Amino acid sequence: MAATTSTPTVGTRSVGIDTLRIVGLAAVVVGHVWIDDTTRAAIYTWHVPLFFVLTGYFWSAGRPMGGELRKRWQTLGVPYLTWLVLLLAMLAAVAAVKGGVGSDAFSGALYGGTAAVRPFSAFWFISVLFLIAVAYRWLERFGTAVSWGVALVGLLAAYLAPDVVTAGPLGVFLVPACLLFVLCGRHLRQLRPRLSAGMGAGMVSAGAGLVLIGASGSLDIKAGDFGKPVFGVLTATLLSCGFILLAEALDGRVGVPAARVVGRLAACGMAVVLSHAAVLWVLRTGPNGGWVDLAAALVLPWAFALAVLRTRFGPQLTGAGGRRP
Repeated sequence: MAATTSTPTVGTRSVGIDTLRIVGLAAVVVGHVWIDDTTRAAIYTWHVPLFFVLTGYFWSAGRPMGGELRKRWQTLGVPYLTWLVLLLAMLAAVAAVKGGVGSDAFSGALYGGTAAVRPFSAFWFISVLFLIAVAYRWLERFGTAVSWGVALVGLLAAYLAPDVVTAGPLGVFLVPACLLFVLCGRHLRQLRPRLSAGMGAGMVSAGAGLVLIGASGSLDIKAGDFGKPVFGVLTATLLSCGFILLAEALDGRVGVPAARVVGRLAACGMAVVLSHAAVLWVLRTGPNGGWVDLAAALVLPWAFALAVLRTRFGPQLTGAGGRRP
Protein backbone atom coordinates (compact mmCIF):
# COMPACT_ATOMS: atom_id res chain seq x y z
CA MET A 1 0.00 0.00 0.00
CA ALA A 2 1.47 3.34 -1.01
CA ALA A 3 1.75 6.22 1.41
CA THR A 4 -1.18 8.60 1.24
CA THR A 5 0.84 11.65 2.27
CA SER A 6 3.43 13.22 0.03
CA THR A 7 7.05 13.32 1.00
CA PRO A 8 7.80 16.72 2.55
CA THR A 9 10.31 18.86 0.69
CA VAL A 10 13.40 20.11 2.48
CA GLY A 11 12.62 23.34 4.27
CA THR A 12 8.89 22.62 4.54
CA ARG A 13 7.64 22.45 8.10
CA SER A 14 6.06 19.13 9.03
CA VAL A 15 4.03 19.23 12.22
CA GLY A 16 4.52 15.49 12.54
CA ILE A 17 8.30 15.70 12.33
CA ASP A 18 8.35 18.70 14.68
CA THR A 19 6.28 16.68 17.15
CA LEU A 20 8.70 13.79 16.81
CA ARG A 21 11.63 16.12 17.45
CA ILE A 22 9.97 17.32 20.66
CA VAL A 23 9.37 13.74 21.80
CA GLY A 24 12.98 12.85 20.98
CA LEU A 25 14.29 15.86 22.91
CA ALA A 26 12.15 14.96 25.91
CA ALA A 27 13.54 11.42 25.72
CA VAL A 28 17.10 12.79 25.82
CA VAL A 29 16.26 14.66 29.02
CA VAL A 30 14.59 11.59 30.53
CA GLY A 31 17.72 9.59 29.73
CA HIS A 32 19.81 12.05 31.74
CA VAL A 33 17.47 11.95 34.73
CA TRP A 34 17.09 8.16 34.97
CA ILE A 35 19.74 5.68 33.86
CA ASP A 36 18.22 2.46 35.17
CA ASP A 37 18.09 -0.59 32.91
CA THR A 38 14.43 -0.12 31.98
CA THR A 39 14.91 3.48 30.90
CA ARG A 40 18.04 2.62 28.96
CA ALA A 41 16.27 -0.19 27.10
CA ALA A 42 13.21 1.93 26.34
CA ILE A 43 14.96 5.17 25.34
CA TYR A 44 18.65 4.74 24.58
CA THR A 45 17.87 2.36 21.74
CA TRP A 46 16.46 5.21 19.62
CA HIS A 47 16.56 8.74 21.12
CA VAL A 48 19.98 9.76 19.74
CA PRO A 49 19.91 7.63 16.53
CA LEU A 50 16.59 9.30 15.65
CA PHE A 51 18.24 12.68 15.14
CA PHE A 52 21.00 11.22 12.98
CA VAL A 53 18.37 9.45 10.86
CA LEU A 54 16.44 12.72 10.52
CA THR A 55 19.62 14.40 9.30
CA GLY A 56 19.82 11.88 6.47
CA TYR A 57 16.10 12.01 5.81
CA PHE A 58 16.23 15.75 5.13
CA TRP A 59 19.65 15.77 3.49
CA SER A 60 20.00 18.17 0.55
CA ALA A 61 22.15 16.42 -2.05
CA GLY A 62 24.69 18.47 -3.95
CA ARG A 63 24.97 21.45 -1.61
CA PRO A 64 28.43 23.09 -1.89
CA MET A 65 30.77 22.55 1.03
CA GLY A 66 30.81 26.28 1.78
CA GLY A 67 27.02 26.33 2.04
CA GLU A 68 27.08 23.26 4.28
CA LEU A 69 29.59 24.85 6.62
CA ARG A 70 27.57 28.09 6.83
CA LYS A 71 24.33 26.25 7.55
CA ARG A 72 25.77 23.97 10.20
CA TRP A 73 27.73 26.77 11.81
CA GLN A 74 24.56 28.84 12.17
CA THR A 75 22.32 26.06 13.46
CA LEU A 76 24.84 23.99 15.44
CA GLY A 77 28.18 25.74 15.88
CA VAL A 78 26.99 29.11 17.16
CA PRO A 79 24.62 27.71 19.82
CA TYR A 80 27.30 25.21 20.88
CA LEU A 81 29.87 27.94 21.48
CA THR A 82 27.35 30.31 23.05
CA TRP A 83 26.20 27.77 25.64
CA LEU A 84 29.76 26.56 26.18
CA VAL A 85 30.85 30.08 27.13
CA LEU A 86 27.78 30.66 29.31
CA LEU A 87 28.15 27.40 31.21
CA LEU A 88 31.91 27.80 31.63
CA ALA A 89 31.22 31.24 33.09
CA MET A 90 28.70 29.66 35.46
CA LEU A 91 31.25 27.06 36.57
CA ALA A 92 33.89 29.73 37.06
CA ALA A 93 31.52 31.81 39.19
CA VAL A 94 30.60 28.82 41.35
CA ALA A 95 34.26 27.85 41.71
CA ALA A 96 35.16 31.40 42.78
CA VAL A 97 32.36 31.65 45.35
CA LYS A 98 31.97 28.13 46.69
CA GLY A 99 34.80 26.06 45.26
CA GLY A 100 34.31 22.37 44.63
CA VAL A 101 34.66 22.60 40.83
CA GLY A 102 37.67 20.66 39.61
CA SER A 103 39.87 21.80 36.76
CA ASP A 104 38.92 18.64 34.88
CA ALA A 105 35.40 20.02 34.49
CA PHE A 106 36.79 22.93 32.47
CA SER A 107 39.28 20.88 30.46
CA GLY A 108 36.68 18.20 29.76
CA ALA A 109 34.20 20.78 28.48
CA LEU A 110 36.78 22.29 26.15
CA TYR A 111 37.93 18.89 24.88
CA GLY A 112 34.33 17.82 24.33
CA GLY A 113 33.03 14.41 23.36
CA THR A 114 33.01 11.81 26.12
CA ALA A 115 35.19 14.02 28.31
CA ALA A 116 32.41 16.59 28.62
CA VAL A 117 30.26 15.67 31.62
CA ARG A 118 27.44 17.47 33.42
CA PRO A 119 26.59 20.32 32.86
CA PHE A 120 27.89 19.63 29.33
CA SER A 121 26.44 16.13 29.03
CA ALA A 122 24.80 16.53 25.60
CA PHE A 123 27.40 18.73 23.95
CA TRP A 124 29.04 15.71 22.31
CA PHE A 125 25.92 15.11 20.23
CA ILE A 126 25.96 18.59 18.70
CA SER A 127 29.65 18.45 17.80
CA VAL A 128 29.29 14.97 16.30
CA LEU A 129 26.25 16.07 14.30
CA PHE A 130 28.21 19.05 12.95
CA LEU A 131 31.19 16.87 12.02
CA ILE A 132 28.97 14.22 10.41
CA ALA A 133 27.33 16.81 8.16
CA VAL A 134 30.70 18.14 7.01
CA ALA A 135 32.21 14.66 6.58
CA TYR A 136 29.23 13.33 4.66
CA ARG A 137 29.18 16.39 2.41
CA TRP A 138 32.81 15.65 1.57
CA LEU A 139 32.21 11.90 1.09
CA GLU A 140 29.22 12.58 -1.14
CA ARG A 141 31.51 13.19 -4.11
CA PHE A 142 32.87 9.65 -3.94
CA GLY A 143 29.51 7.91 -4.22
CA THR A 144 27.20 6.02 -1.91
CA ALA A 145 29.33 2.86 -1.70
CA VAL A 146 32.28 4.77 -0.23
CA SER A 147 30.06 6.42 2.41
CA TRP A 148 28.61 3.07 3.42
CA GLY A 149 32.09 1.58 3.55
CA VAL A 150 33.34 4.33 5.86
CA ALA A 151 30.27 3.93 8.09
CA LEU A 152 30.60 0.15 8.38
CA VAL A 153 34.32 0.35 9.15
CA GLY A 154 33.55 2.98 11.78
CA LEU A 155 30.90 0.75 13.35
CA LEU A 156 33.30 -2.21 13.39
CA ALA A 157 35.89 -0.01 15.10
CA ALA A 158 33.32 0.98 17.72
CA TYR A 159 32.64 -2.67 18.51
CA LEU A 160 36.32 -3.65 18.61
CA ALA A 161 37.79 -0.59 20.34
CA PRO A 162 35.12 1.59 22.01
CA ASP A 163 37.70 3.25 24.25
CA VAL A 164 39.62 4.44 21.20
CA VAL A 165 36.50 5.56 19.34
CA THR A 166 35.39 7.71 22.28
CA ALA A 167 38.81 9.24 22.94
CA GLY A 168 38.79 11.91 20.23
CA PRO A 169 38.14 15.62 20.82
CA LEU A 170 34.53 16.69 20.18
CA GLY A 171 33.64 13.02 19.63
CA VAL A 172 35.28 13.07 16.20
CA PHE A 173 36.04 9.33 16.16
CA LEU A 174 32.33 8.56 16.64
CA VAL A 175 31.50 10.23 13.34
CA PRO A 176 32.05 7.24 10.98
CA ALA A 177 29.86 4.88 13.00
CA CYS A 178 27.09 7.46 13.48
CA LEU A 179 27.16 8.15 9.74
CA LEU A 180 25.44 4.79 9.33
CA PHE A 181 22.23 6.23 10.77
CA VAL A 182 22.42 9.25 8.45
CA LEU A 183 22.71 6.92 5.46
CA CYS A 184 19.72 4.92 6.67
CA GLY A 185 17.76 8.17 6.82
CA ARG A 186 18.68 8.99 3.24
CA HIS A 187 17.62 5.53 2.12
CA LEU A 188 14.32 5.94 3.93
CA ARG A 189 13.73 9.19 2.05
CA GLN A 190 14.32 7.47 -1.27
CA LEU A 191 11.85 4.72 -0.39
CA ARG A 192 9.31 7.10 1.17
CA PRO A 193 6.83 7.23 -1.75
CA ARG A 194 6.31 3.47 -1.41
CA LEU A 195 5.92 3.42 2.37
CA SER A 196 2.87 3.94 4.55
CA ALA A 197 2.11 4.70 8.17
CA GLY A 198 1.11 1.06 8.55
CA MET A 199 4.59 0.02 7.51
CA GLY A 200 5.94 2.47 10.05
CA ALA A 201 3.87 0.79 12.74
CA GLY A 202 5.32 -2.54 11.64
CA MET A 203 8.86 -1.18 11.93
CA VAL A 204 8.20 0.15 15.42
CA SER A 205 6.63 -3.16 16.45
CA ALA A 206 9.62 -5.10 15.13
CA GLY A 207 12.06 -2.78 16.88
CA ALA A 208 10.13 -2.95 20.13
CA GLY A 209 10.08 -6.73 19.87
CA LEU A 210 13.86 -6.84 19.56
CA VAL A 211 14.12 -4.66 22.66
CA LEU A 212 11.71 -6.83 24.65
CA ILE A 213 13.53 -10.07 23.89
CA GLY A 214 16.88 -8.44 24.72
CA ALA A 215 18.29 -8.84 21.21
CA SER A 216 19.25 -5.20 20.77
CA GLY A 217 21.06 -4.32 23.95
CA SER A 218 20.89 -0.71 25.11
CA LEU A 219 22.82 1.74 22.97
CA ASP A 220 24.96 4.42 24.61
CA ILE A 221 26.62 6.07 21.64
CA LYS A 222 28.50 8.64 23.70
CA ALA A 223 30.25 5.72 25.41
CA GLY A 224 30.89 4.00 22.07
CA ASP A 225 28.25 1.36 22.78
CA PHE A 226 26.14 0.53 19.72
CA GLY A 227 24.31 -2.33 21.36
CA LYS A 228 24.67 -5.95 20.36
CA PRO A 229 26.33 -6.49 16.98
CA VAL A 230 23.91 -6.07 14.07
CA PHE A 231 20.80 -6.09 16.26
CA GLY A 232 21.60 -2.89 18.17
CA VAL A 233 21.85 -0.76 15.04
CA LEU A 234 19.00 -2.64 13.36
CA THR A 235 16.70 -1.93 16.30
CA ALA A 236 17.64 1.75 16.41
CA THR A 237 17.04 2.07 12.67
CA LEU A 238 13.70 0.28 12.72
CA LEU A 239 12.41 2.40 15.59
CA SER A 240 13.69 5.69 14.17
CA CYS A 241 12.39 5.07 10.66
CA GLY A 242 9.09 3.76 11.96
CA PHE A 243 8.60 6.81 14.17
CA ILE A 244 9.23 9.10 11.18
CA LEU A 245 6.59 7.36 9.07
CA LEU A 246 4.08 7.46 11.91
CA ALA A 247 4.85 11.11 12.68
CA GLU A 248 4.24 12.21 9.10
CA ALA A 249 0.77 10.71 9.31
CA LEU A 250 -0.08 13.69 11.55
CA ASP A 251 0.50 16.14 8.70
CA GLY A 252 -2.77 17.60 7.50
CA ARG A 253 -4.58 16.45 10.63
CA VAL A 254 -3.38 19.19 12.97
CA GLY A 255 -4.78 22.71 12.79
CA VAL A 256 -2.61 25.68 11.89
CA PRO A 257 -2.60 27.25 15.39
CA ALA A 258 -1.50 23.98 17.00
CA ALA A 259 1.10 23.45 14.28
CA ARG A 260 2.58 26.88 15.00
CA VAL A 261 2.90 26.06 18.69
CA VAL A 262 4.56 22.75 17.89
CA GLY A 263 6.91 24.51 15.47
CA ARG A 264 7.97 27.04 18.10
CA LEU A 265 8.61 24.31 20.67
CA ALA A 266 10.67 22.36 18.15
CA ALA A 267 12.68 25.48 17.27
CA CYS A 268 13.78 25.63 20.92
CA GLY A 269 15.30 22.16 20.74
CA MET A 270 18.93 23.20 20.43
CA ALA A 271 18.76 25.34 23.57
CA VAL A 272 17.04 22.52 25.48
CA VAL A 273 19.68 19.99 24.44
CA LEU A 274 22.55 22.25 25.48
CA SER A 275 21.12 23.63 28.72
CA HIS A 276 19.02 20.93 30.41
CA ALA A 277 22.04 19.21 31.96
CA ALA A 278 22.94 22.50 33.65
CA VAL A 279 19.59 22.39 35.47
CA LEU A 280 20.35 18.86 36.63
CA TRP A 281 23.81 20.00 37.72
CA VAL A 282 22.36 22.83 39.80
CA LEU A 283 19.82 20.43 41.35
CA ARG A 284 22.58 17.89 42.00
CA THR A 285 20.44 15.20 40.44
CA GLY A 286 21.85 11.74 41.09
CA PRO A 287 22.08 8.76 38.73
CA ASN A 288 18.37 8.17 39.19
CA GLY A 289 16.57 11.43 39.80
CA GLY A 290 12.95 12.20 40.50
CA TRP A 291 9.96 13.72 38.78
CA VAL A 292 10.85 17.18 40.09
CA ASP A 293 14.25 16.93 38.41
CA LEU A 294 12.61 15.89 35.14
CA ALA A 295 10.03 18.66 35.27
CA ALA A 296 12.67 21.29 35.99
CA ALA A 297 15.00 20.02 33.25
CA LEU A 298 12.18 20.15 30.72
CA VAL A 299 10.22 23.24 31.71
CA LEU A 300 12.99 25.68 32.60
CA PRO A 301 15.12 25.29 29.43
CA TRP A 302 12.07 25.26 27.17
CA ALA A 303 10.53 28.30 28.86
CA PHE A 304 13.80 30.20 28.60
CA ALA A 305 14.25 29.26 24.94
CA LEU A 306 10.69 30.34 24.11
CA ALA A 307 11.32 33.67 25.81
CA VAL A 308 14.47 34.41 23.79
CA LEU A 309 13.45 32.74 20.53
CA ARG A 310 12.23 35.93 18.85
CA THR A 311 14.76 38.26 20.44
CA ARG A 312 18.11 39.38 19.04
CA PHE A 313 19.75 36.62 21.06
CA GLY A 314 17.55 33.87 19.63
CA PRO A 315 19.91 32.76 16.84
CA GLN A 316 22.88 32.53 19.21
CA LEU A 317 21.01 30.55 21.87
CA THR A 318 18.71 28.39 19.76
CA GLY A 319 20.26 28.24 16.29
CA ALA A 320 16.81 29.07 14.97
CA GLY A 321 18.05 31.64 12.49
CA GLY A 322 18.30 28.72 10.08
CA ARG A 323 16.31 25.52 10.11
CA ARG A 324 17.87 22.28 11.21
CA PRO A 325 17.79 19.24 8.94
